[in-house]
Amino acid sequence: MIRDPDPARDAALARFPLSRVSEAFHDDMLGVLPPVHCRGALGFFVSEAVNDNVHAQFVACNGRFYGAYVALRDTATWITHPAIAAFDVAHPDPPVLHWYPDEAGNR
Repeated sequence: MIRDPDPARDAALARFPLSRVSEAFHDDMLGVLPPVHCRGALGFFVSEAVNDNVHAQFVACNGRFYGAYVALRDTATWITHPAIAAFDVAHPDPPVLHWYPDEAGNR
């Protein structure tokens, strides 16, 4: 499927790419709003959209925690086991985020 260019969506996704996050950040997001669970998706999505259909997704996997902005209606953007494996290989010692990267100064 070829998707139409959407600069606003792409900009939102780029603000929080797949990242390691702290357990506290993960747990805060789990409890702040009702989480959204989708069949076939890892973890949960924050129910409040960043814009249009971009939401934060958080995943606990093998004792580590991950987060990213994803397009809820585009599963190719979701956090998956292969995406986590590729991230871990590419970033063996990544910084662990304690809040959204574009809002970290406000926390």
